[in-house]
Amino acid sequence: LTGLPNRRAWNEELPRARARAERDGRPMAIAMLDLDRFKDYNDSHGHQDGDRLLKEAAAAWRAELREGDVLARYGGEEFAVALHRCALEEAREIVERMRGATPGGVTCSAGIASSDGAEDPAALIKRADRALYQAKAAGRDRTVAGV
Repeated sequence: LTGLPNRRAWNEELPRARARAERDGRPMAIAMLDLDRFKDYNDSHGHQDGDRLLKEAAAAWRAELREGDVLARYGGEEFAVALHRCALEEAREIVERMRGATPGGVTCSAGIASSDGAEDPAALIKRADRALYQAKAAGRDRTVAGV
């Protein structure tokens, strides 16, 4: 639907991204993004418009990324991004640009976690996902960095 890798493909890419970060001695970050109130959007605008929004969000967000960064549809209205050579502050700047590019008058929430490459990818995803849910619990339409 979105033209992005799916969760399975992204999970296969993540160990390679981690290995690059470890080899280069550079940090990497994971961001999880979720379109706020997407179910409500689907209910009021219809599934066809919801699908269009997913496609437009994917295209807009991809345009904000650097070469080598990997954006994937993680499931439903949730997306995951692997940001190579990217410490937490730079990751926050990129994600804020992505959030600002969200189309259709819709907002999104994001959670970010960063690692030097030594952390297990599953643990990094878990931290980013926890940060995403903190962003949603704090009122949505924001980015939270996981620690």
